Amino acid sequence: MGNLAAVKLAIRNELIVKNFNEYRGQLKGFFMRSVDETEAEDLIQELFIRLIRQVDKVPPDNPSGFLFTAATNLLRDRWRRRAVRKLDKMDCLDDFAYDLEDAHEFEPSLWSEEIERLEQLDDALGGVGDKAAKAFSCHRVEGSSYAEIADDMGVSVSMVEKYISSALVVLRERQAELQLA
Repeated sequence: MGNLAAVKLAIRNELIVKNFNEYRGQLKGFFMRSVDETEAEDLIQELFIRLIRQVDKVPPDNPSGFLFTAATNLLRDRWRRRAVRKLDKMDCLDDFAYDLEDAHEFEPSLWSEEIERLEQLDDALGGVGDKAAKAFSCHRVEGSSYAEIADDMGVSVSMVEKYISSALVVLRERQAELQLA
């Protein structure tokens, strides 16, 4: 490593450590207004990873402004993800989604009803894009996590959340149609 590169690396590291030490307490207080201490610590780590990436591109002129803007965006992203997951966990799809692991506990006389529900789910998923249907099925029927689905499909967790949300919208509409019929 050349002398100039070593100097740049030392300046980079000093800037990161200085900002971490200077703003860590304030950022923790900022985060703890919205989340618990453990989550605040996680967010601080994620925030400083963003700072490191930014410093590697172009060091911010105003590190405080960068950190608090990024902190606000992190919280906003976290709440958005939670809202999508909460939407996903809503139990308004009782006629479509259920836990297949409990299928062995059903009485044989109820199996035909469950098969009919699966067929309804399959029909309803026909009105959803292929990727959204796959993400929904993997999550709700097979029990895969968002991260597993994202890895399997080669997309981000955020994209999986969007796929599942779009599937839920279509399924809710289909469920409403069936109730009106």
